Amino acid sequence: MVSPGQRRENPMGYLLLYILAFVGLILQATLLSHFTVAGVKPDIILILAVFYSVLSGPKKGLFCGFSLGLLEDLYWGRFIGMNALSKGITAAFVGWIAEGAFCENLLVPIISVFVGTLFNQIIVFALGKVMGLNWYFQLWIWKTIPLALYNTCLVPFIYSYYYYWTTKKTQKSASTKTGKFL
Repeated sequence: MVSPGQRRENPMGYLLLYILAFVGLILQATLLSHFTVAGVKPDIILILAVFYSVLSGPKKGLFCGFSLGLLEDLYWGRFIGMNALSKGITAAFVGWIAEGAFCENLLVPIISVFVGTLFNQIIVFALGKVMGLNWYFQLWIWKTIPLALYNTCLVPFIYSYYYYWTTKKTQKSASTKTGKFL
């Protein structure tokens, strides 16, 4: 186990993150359209940005959330910058809250994804209102709560694999440098 202060970056983690984001965008556009719950489908990009910020902190989370959100904006082709801004701010916020948390505990990403989804949707709603979109608060409530629950239900199925693949090489290299085996 690696404490938050001892975490090292795994270069393969970046590659894995962007591969998962691209696959997530394709899944959201195709397969997950058939698995809607209360009219919403999960936000894989937001889930990945939250995972990254929980493991890496608010500064790196901000960059990750912004770049993944921009990737999503470019993929969908509407409201360029809205997802980049909202996911960047959300990832920084979640990274700040989860800083120093014991990330191996599954409750940390579960709570982070739930709170992060609510926070992200507040930002999206506010940006939409500023841009002059005719969005109603009641619609926001009826879409946000199911989305937060849906995203949260996916965490146990995704986080353990993501955590393992992003930290395994880092832990091996840290243990061989210090002479300890994890």
